Amino acid sequence: MSPKRFFQIFILSALLLSFFVLPQPVMGGTGLCGDRVTVASGDTLRKIADRCGTSVNALKLANEIKDVNAIKVGQVLLMPGALIDGTGGYDIYIVNHRDTLGLIAKMFKTTVSYLLKLNPTIKNANLIYAGQRLKVPETGITPQPTPTPTPTQPTPSGQTYIVKKGDTMYKIAALFKIPLTTLVKANPQVVNISKIYIGQKINIPAEVSTYIVVKGDTLKKIADRFGTTWQTLMKLNPQIKNANLIYIGQIITLP
Repeated sequence: MSPKRFFQIFILSALLLSFFVLPQPVMGGTGLCGDRVTVASGDTLRKIADRCGTSVNALKLANEIKDVNAIKVGQVLLMPGALIDGTGGYDIYIVNHRDTLGLIAKMFKTTVSYLLKLNPTIKNANLIYAGQRLKVPETGITPQPTPTPTPTQPTPSGQTYIVKKGDTMYKIAALFKIPLTTLVKANPQVVNISKIYIGQKINIPAEVSTYIVVKGDTLKKIADRFGTTWQTLMKLNPQIKNANLIYIGQIITLP
């Protein structure tokens, strides 16, 4: 083989190898750009987002930017996954891509219900966004639960709901017209509210005594779900004349 031919094969092999070993973008603060980026000349949020494997919206949220065209050279931008030192035993965590409250709770050795308590602006525990700022327990500090008076503490002494296909904690809370945080507090056994399973028992606070019929329900199914009988439900709901005729949205009084 001629030296020229050998050199051509060598160059081609090197190019092919470099294609397979190039680093792939990784979302968030632990990716290509770390947890902070300094704006360079010619940078835009879009360029930084593309370079660092994140999104413009995540950068806007993380840095509380209102005008995407108003970043300056030398400005330090926080990335998803970054942690900001706080005060009073709490830090600020920038939600990373693919984070869930369950994952964040494990990361900071706390619970989803405690995170919800620290961040009351979260209305749906299944909806958090990359770049969102969350208050979290300071690293290495175990938060002490704030005592609440017993009369106002939600307890699992009410009804028991059996999870069915398609259920989420958010849907169950909406079903009973109670705040998600109230439902979470009544179910400390649910470690990750994004992971409940069919057949699991969910405690419904005692003050809840009604159920709203959803698609696929029958009176017997509802009775089984709440550990009672359809005959008992018929007695409690005299408006139901035929046990086989209930409709979506109908309110059922529970024992």
